[in-house]
Amino acid sequence: MLALLVTLPFARARAVEPPVGAARCSKADVTRSRRSAEKLYRDGRYAEAVESLRRTKESCWSALDATDRGWLVSDLGLAALRAGQPELCRQVLDEAPAELDAGSRVAKAIAHNRGLCQGDGALPVTVFYSGLLISSPAEASAALTREWSYFVELREGRLAQRADREIDRCTETDGVELGDLNVMATVDLYSTQAQLLRCRALKMVTTARPSRVSHVRDLFSTKALGKVLPAALAPAIVPGDAEERSRASGEGRTWNDLDSRLRFEPIPERKEELRVRGSGVTGDLSQWALGDFNGDGVEDLILLRTVSPEGGSAVDMAAFLLTRTQPGGVLTILEQWK
Repeated sequence: MLALLVTLPFARARAVEPPVGAARCSKADVTRSRRSAEKLYRDGRYAEAVESLRRTKESCWSALDATDRGWLVSDLGLAALRAGQPELCRQVLDEAPAELDAGSRVAKAIAHNRGLCQGDGALPVTVFYSGLLISSPAEASAALTREWSYFVELREGRLAQRADREIDRCTETDGVELGDLNVMATVDLYSTQAQLLRCRALKMVTTARPSRVSHVRDLFSTKALGKVLPAALAPAIVPGDAEERSRASGEGRTWNDLDSRLRFEPIPERKEELRVRGSGVTGDLSQWALGDFNGDGVEDLILLRTVSPEGGSAVDMAAFLLTRTQPGGVLTILEQWK
């Protein structure tokens, strides 16, 4: 059951002989609903678990006894917390029946979860090793100064004021663009571009703050993901594409609006990454970090998009700082890095 913290498993919802109640609101029905939400929760699909439990609560509240009401709000509260909605967590737990025995399991679970939701309401800054090559935000500063296994040189005539023409760590990339570097081979070009983007993201992580609320934390479990990603995330493969994507994004259009064949596929064992397939293109979408990067208290997401035309060697790579200030709807691009 959601009731007993992130580190403890769901208490298994037990079917009990159903009393007379509203349609689909017997104890057995509610047990099945809670089990369905439990599976969503364990799969990391917290926002979907919240919506499932919320629907059950709206439909069945009056048909439930105090104990079942207690377990329902306990489940919903913890799912809301993990979905980045601590205010909703506090709100639903305040609806717990007052007549519950303080010594009962359900009352203790509610009290415990209420403490979690009250806390400081903060969602921690989160990083993903597969993208940033660090295991916690605390490692970001050291990663910025760590020497790379190679170096790249500045092109002749570029950043002429710099005496040191070799770059081999992130702290030396301030003010450096990919075009400033003497990178010839295709493999070197894209690996260097990824490294510059990683350096920028690491710098953002060093100043990121915990968030009060999130509407992006459960993004990759969105059923129609292409309908909430702005059109500017669509790859720019041929001249003029970038301008078209930017214009479409400004009009509120989405990636799916530009590519009706767009789909995303999970990558086993890597919940922070998705495979991208669309009209003549393939690639990857990777979460790099979550946190409050602009100081407004709302969680933002750093996302890397890497897409290539099928059968081609070109790669359109870009990182995006995205946010959303309310549940659902198209995300907003705060920054785009090439």
